[in-house]
Amino acid sequence: MDFGLSEEQVLLVDGARRYVEQTSDYEARRKAVDSGEAYGAARWQQFAELGWLALALPERHGGLGGSAVDYALLVEALGAGLMLEPLVPVAAAAMALVTAGGAGDLPSAVAEGSARPVLAHGEPGSGGLLTFVESRAERSAAGWRLTGAKSLVLGGAAATHYLVSARTSGDTADDAGISLFLVPADHAALGRRDVRLTDDSVGAHLAFTGLDLPDAALLGPESGGLPALREGMAWLQLGLHAEALGAMDKALWTTRDYVRTRRQFGTELSTFQAVQHGLADMAMETELSRSMLLRLLSVFDGDSAERDRTLAAAKAQFGKSGFFVGAQAVQLHGGIGMADEYLIGMIFKRLLLLRNLHGGPDMALGQLTQD
Repeated sequence: MDFGLSEEQVLLVDGARRYVEQTSDYEARRKAVDSGEAYGAARWQQFAELGWLALALPERHGGLGGSAVDYALLVEALGAGLMLEPLVPVAAAAMALVTAGGAGDLPSAVAEGSARPVLAHGEPGSGGLLTFVESRAERSAAGWRLTGAKSLVLGGAAATHYLVSARTSGDTADDAGISLFLVPADHAALGRRDVRLTDDSVGAHLAFTGLDLPDAALLGPESGGLPALREGMAWLQLGLHAEALGAMDKALWTTRDYVRTRRQFGTELSTFQAVQHGLADMAMETELSRSMLLRLLSVFDGDSAERDRTLAAAKAQFGKSGFFVGAQAVQLHGGIGMADEYLIGMIFKRLLLLRNLHGGPDMALGQLTQD
């Protein structure tokens, strides 16, 4: 694998980093959270104008045809800004739409910034298992009737559409029998409860009680939605890992700068060997995670079984390293690291959230031992 960046990739990363430096003020983020904003509409349109929403989409769907590497580079750079906007969930849903087919112009609308579909897949009790689906869809006079519930839908409060997984056949954890349905966020029979997550982003719990959909809401073949779901969840995990790496990097260098200026016992904290070792350990865990992300990118477009194994390994690595880096950053900052008014505490909260999504590292290790 060539680890060098192309000229276009260098420009992409530099542009994203400048955007974070110029617009991602932590105090402004706190004010947006206090106002109840689920996401910044103006910032979302800026993402569209910069081409970020179109980056990974194929050109035939109005995208730029970028690679998984391009996408990961972008999200890593943005991860330092702790963005509230659901770029990663929307990008993942868009790739699932492209794989499933039948979504018309919706992927193009994603690229333009006018549509924000997200995956609604996780359910209470799933433990992160991809094929665990209890929600069901049955034939009705209108086309389909959907019943069930989805929990902790990332980006759910800002979504215009939901890609809902539901069983049209089979038992709860069967590979076969899963279908994907496109549900408008303003559907009258859709129950939605917004939830403020650990890092102050907003997710949603969804409930479907006799929700009627037309035949056209079915994406792809009946009971054949698993490939598109798997593709979408893979892009989601890739994005979350890249975002975590950006946050870890931010925690490392912010902590380095802090201990260089904070004085205790008549000297800078950075002169103490224990502090130096703590920073070295943070750097090591960050680079271990970077190596795992590179490994994931090297197999992302290849054999699906190898990709699934590497996704599980990445989940375990990022869960371990992200927690360590965040906790160590708080430790080296002391009491101020626990304050909501300071960036480091929120980075730790973000890393905790990313660690525990979709089953957490223990579930990922269990998958690896089964393989």
